[in-house]
Formats: sequence, structure tokens, C-alpha cells
Amino acid sequence: MIAKFIVKVLYVTCAVVIGILALIVLTQVVSRFFNYSLPGTEELSRLFIVWMTFLGSSIAVYERGHLAVNFFVKKSNDKIRPYLYLIVNIILGLFFLILTVYGFIFSYQSLDFTSSTLQLPMTIFYLAIPVSSLLSTYFIIQNFWLPQDESEAV
Repeated sequence: MIAKFIVKVLYVTCAVVIGILALIVLTQVVSRFFNYSLPGTEELSRLFIVWMTFLGSSIAVYERGHLAVNFFVKKSNDKIRPYLYLIVNIILGLFFLILTVYGFIFSYQSLDFTSSTLQLPMTIFYLAIPVSSLLSTYFIIQNFWLPQDESEAV
């Protein structure tokens, strides 16, 4: 229930970010047509791409959409498949847990640094890593209790 709400928020957030990103890039293209470059548009579009990428990866974890992992696990024997899913989820969980911890540390350490044009704290860029990793860790833990057949139907 909570996971589905979070995923809906992530979908809406990614859709809004794509819309804003399209407007920013369109504005930049039109302004360059008139030999004027709007300062900060490239930096802002980079910020939105970073956040959209990491939030999208959280959605992929929720939907178990990592193709390389699922491809090899589904090719395995039916008897060992649940154990392989368990091993893969443990490895992914540990990876995202490490990314969460060190992402927050790195984000905190970058509080004093600002972006070149907009003078935004670089923490805004770097927070995408631990936030996405925290969501991915939550989805992996949630997937432990959700049977494999149910999660693929979601």
C-alpha cells in the first residue's frame, strides 16, 4: 500500500521533471536561435536529468525491471530460482544500503560547494543518490515478503 503510493509519487515526479526539462531545453534552443544563451539552463537541465535518472532506477527496482539480473535468474532451474532471487535481492540490498550511507555522507560533505552558474548547493545534485538508494532499499525489503508471481503482475 505505502509502496504503491510512493511509486505513484515517483511516476508523477518523473513526468513533471520530464516536462520541465523539455521546457528548459526548448527555451535554450530558442534563445540560441536569437544568439543569446540563457545562463543556468544547462546546469538546471543537468540537475533534473540526475534526479530523473536516480528516481527512475528506484521505480525499476520496485518493478523488478533490471533486465540483466532477471534474464539470468529466469533461465535457471525452477528449484534454485527462489534462492537466486534471494541472493540477488541481498546483494542489491547491501549495494543500495552502502550507497545510502555514503551518499548521505558525501551530500553532507558537499554543503560548502556551489554550482558554477546558479550557485546552488552541490548537495542538491548529490542527494539524488542516497534518496534513490533509500527508496530502492525499501522496495527490495518489501519485495522479500511479496511472492514473485504477485510482484510481476504489479
